[in-house]
Order: sequence, then C-alpha cells, then structure tokens
Amino acid sequence: MAATILNRLDQGVRAIRRLSDSMLHLGVTLLCVITIVSIYAVVQRLLGMPVSWAIEFNELLQVGLAFLPAAYVLNADKHVRMELLDSVLGQRGRRVARGASGVVGAALAGFLAYSTGTVAKSSVAMGEATVVASLPIYPSKICVTIGFALLALQFAAHAWECVRNLPESAAAPSPADSYL
Repeated sequence: MAATILNRLDQGVRAIRRLSDSMLHLGVTLLCVITIVSIYAVVQRLLGMPVSWAIEFNELLQVGLAFLPAAYVLNADKHVRMELLDSVLGQRGRRVARGASGVVGAALAGFLAYSTGTVAKSSVAMGEATVVASLPIYPSKICVTIGFALLALQFAAHAWECVRNLPESAAAPSPADSYL
C-alpha cells in the first residue's frame, strides 16, 4: 500500500516535469506571436496607420511570456543561482539545501499563486480592459496565476525528489557551463 502511494507520487513528479517542460513550447509560441505582432506594428507605423492595439496586445502577451515558462527554467536548472554554497556542501548537504529551498519555494510560490488568483478573479468579475483598445486584461493575470502555480508544483517536486533520493531533474552543472 505504501509503495503504491510512493510510486503514485513519483509519477506525479514526472508529470509535473513534463508539464513544466511543455511551458517552454508555450513560451516559444508566445515569443513568435509577439514577434509577428511587432513586425505588423512596425509596418503599420511605416504606413502611417494607428497601431495602439498591437502595442497593448504585446504588453499583455509579455506577461505570459515572463511567468508561464518559469517552471521550465526551474526544472531545467537554468535560473540564476549562487554556486558558492554548492561548492562548500557535500552531496548530502546539497540535497538537503535543495530540499529546503524546494519547500520554501513551494510555499512562497503557492502563496503568490493564491494571491494573484484572487486578483485575476476580481479582474474577471470587473471585466477589466485596456484603455485604448479595450482588450481584456484578465487573461494575462490568469497567466501569472498559472505560472506561479506551476512554479509551486515544480518546487514541491524538487523537494519530493530530495526526500525520495531520486536523481535530479537536470544534470549537475559543470564548471565549463559557467559564464564567469
């Protein structure tokens, strides 16, 4: 019975990894849409036509681009971090530190997901829209909530990997990968 529950939790961690990795594809798609709309805006500007909706639309998409792939970045271990502590700690110390940061990160990101969720809910209820083009703002606020929720799940998955002594989701960085 206990082994079945542990296996289910391990499968959940793998599902969270796959979901986090899929956010990279969504981020690339958003970046492509932002690029296309930007090119359209430049062409419209050159032709002397108004482009205010394109600018507002890109601003709203950039919110999604910033928050949705955050869980992927954490899963791929491509975020900014300090390696000084990693070099001092041994293998077990790094795992404990990673697990502790996973728990704290999951709690903080979960709180932010809840907080931004209440803001998004009120934005939907108000029908909040941009000033010039009247584009709805709530989808970008929902993207922030989803981004924080996925980030909380990814932090929790990292903590679970440390508890279960599972291999890390990303390969350990080598000194050759450092930009300094």
